[in-house]
Amino acid sequence: MKQFVLKAILLSTLGTSAMPAFAVRWFEVELIAFSQKAGTDIREDFSIETDPIPQEKRLDLLTNGFKNVGHQACLAGDSKYDPRSVMDQFTMQQSSWYCDDDVNYVEKYEKLPVIPFSEPLEHMQSMYLLAPEQLRFESIRKKLERQGKNPILHTGWRFPDQSKKRAPNVVVYGGMKFEQPVSYKYIENEPSDSFVSLLSTAPKQAIKTQGEDLWELDGTIKIHIRHYLYVTSNFDYRYLTEEGELESARMSQFTRVYSGDIHYLDHPKMGIIFQIRKYKH
Repeated sequence: MKQFVLKAILLSTLGTSAMPAFAVRWFEVELIAFSQKAGTDIREDFSIETDPIPQEKRLDLLTNGFKNVGHQACLAGDSKYDPRSVMDQFTMQQSSWYCDDDVNYVEKYEKLPVIPFSEPLEHMQSMYLLAPEQLRFESIRKKLERQGKNPILHTGWRFPDQSKKRAPNVVVYGGMKFEQPVSYKYIENEPSDSFVSLLSTAPKQAIKTQGEDLWELDGTIKIHIRHYLYVTSNFDYRYLTEEGELESARMSQFTRVYSGDIHYLDHPKMGIIFQIRKYKH
């Protein structure tokens, strides 16, 4: 009897260690980010400078989704996504063009698509973007539009059960593109061996620099699990003041949520509606 019990324990241990990777629980999250209507009763001061959003452990699922939208538009013949140079477009107006998968179509956007595109996937191997037909919040997005709110991004992704330490900060961005102000940096001119240059300080040369483009919405969402689902979000919402100056409002929240419930993150300038759902369990 004792040998039977030991054998049963051994078989149970071996069976547990041999469980496939997909035995880890998987979830999917869907969200809609939108800008709030400008209100005259907002008294918050958003001009206070904030620390940059943390850059560690970032996972960008959206960029390829935005590129896919541009690639599809190029294949459909949309002239906005014509990859040819301006000269080629002028001299070869009637000729067709080749839509390369490697073209960075995001650079061509003045405003990003609300819904990034991905082929529908069903695996549980790595995190991936939801396809448009896998989203369920279309009626909510249309209701927001009827209320005069402006949807910036409608997307989602699938992810495994991960601890706070292992879970990545998923990059979330969208909306209008704002160019960073032009700045200048000064460098020393190359030294000269002439006697005059040794007696005087060589003048510095100003070089014009341009930073990366800024998007209306830019931030990260991190979802980890410890008995419950926890969502850590950090967003910058950028907008132009009446004077034409670019300002940014920060929204940072840490929230415990339940799968299946629809949650709302509120801010005077923007809002996010999201839902985390169980996937195949």
